[in-house]
Amino acid sequence: MKSCSTLVALLAALSSASTVVAFAPSSTSAERCSRTRCLASRRDFLATAVATAGVTASSAALLTPLPSLAVVGEGSLPEGAAQFSRVIKVRAQLKSVAKRVTDQPDEITKEEWSKIDEFLRTVYSAGNDMKVIAKGIYDPAKKEKADEDIKLLQKVVQAAQKPVAAKDAAGFAAIATKADGLFEDFLDLLRDVPDEL
Repeated sequence: MKSCSTLVALLAALSSASTVVAFAPSSTSAERCSRTRCLASRRDFLATAVATAGVTASSAALLTPLPSLAVVGEGSLPEGAAQFSRVIKVRAQLKSVAKRVTDQPDEITKEEWSKIDEFLRTVYSAGNDMKVIAKGIYDPAKKEKADEDIKLLQKVVQAAQKPVAAKDAAGFAAIATKADGLFEDFLDLLRDVPDEL
């Protein structure tokens, strides 16, 4: 836009300057005629050069491809798929943490218990991802069951903070098993294939 207004102003200045010189009262008709021809050819040349430069600059600006808005090569997933991926990863991590707690309860340090407590927040937030995924369930009965499973999962995760704070490995294992079952129920609701097949 700025280059267009600059182009118009430059052309207007060139045309007014040539008119003043061509019709100056002190010049004779022969001088006026030769000056006019000379200025006319200069004016035509300059006007053509400025117009060509303006068209070239504006076409270059218009024809330059815009940068891509997609994140290419960074491994990010689109919405929906990203939430599903996080839910699957959290479920796998929950199984791994529960196995560690049940297999070696005496070897878990205070720092590990605090990290398990932080991990429970991640499991709770997986419930929010599950809510986004559940929006794609069109069967009303399945959608209602999915919403119930999500709410129950988040309540179970909140309840898991008590055994973690008390460093109760057996209590945490029982709650982790319940949470894994809720993950399984939710994922079963996403299946569209009939059971008869």
